Amino acid sequence: MTMRRSSSLLTRYCCASFCKPTARGWTVKFFLRRYIMSVSNIGPGWAFAVRLLLVAAVPVVIIFVSLRIVLVPWYLQFEYSRAGFSTDASGFTEAERLQYARTAIDYLMAAAGDTRLKDATAANGQPLYNERELSHMVDVQVVVQSVLRVGQLAALVLGGGALLLGFMRQYHDLRTGLLWGAIGLVAGLLLLLAYIGINFESFFTNFHQVFFASGTWTFEYTDTLIRLFPIQFWADVSVLVVAAALAQGALLWWAAASWFR
Repeated sequence: MTMRRSSSLLTRYCCASFCKPTARGWTVKFFLRRYIMSVSNIGPGWAFAVRLLLVAAVPVVIIFVSLRIVLVPWYLQFEYSRAGFSTDASGFTEAERLQYARTAIDYLMAAAGDTRLKDATAANGQPLYNERELSHMVDVQVVVQSVLRVGQLAALVLGGGALLLGFMRQYHDLRTGLLWGAIGLVAGLLLLLAYIGINFESFFTNFHQVFFASGTWTFEYTDTLIRLFPIQFWADVSVLVVAAALAQGALLWWAAASWFR
């Protein structure tokens, strides 16, 4: 009944709007009319397909948003000034650490070929990073940029799918897609959080083995990357990202479930 009523309304709207086309803009109006009428006549299977896209897009978008939290300058300031965070035993002051770390984060967000890390020097004039560190940061930049692109694409899919279902009054599919996307995300993150809590070093190692070639992501304790981003930093980042994603997923779960009532 919903599809028939929607189709009828759309058809009448199209006829009323385009039955007397003028010379100016006639082609645009004609094709827009044909498009709206064709969408209105699609069978119910299309809504189910869009629902599945929403289920897949919801976790990606929420994780993408959570990752962006740790890629902003204020997070570094918060982390380095937090009570209990380890100081640099090799001599970086907190101000130097913050400056160098911000440059590294800016590099990850920059275009390929950026030379700011290669040109960076310490207070004594020596290069801040060695060749192995620079090579790894190139790999990290590729991964980060890829994740950002996937997140942006998922956001477009989520927004476009939600608007389409809402426009076509397929509210059940919209609610269900958001709900099951949130449920799947929360369930997966709870398992991941348990894994991180039980054995963070195993999680850290497996994560790097998935995204980076073996032997390219291990460094000496005196290397700049370890001094700027010790293991404690990554443990805190992991917990923050998972917690932020859990909060968003739980909120969406509650909102979508309440919509059914």
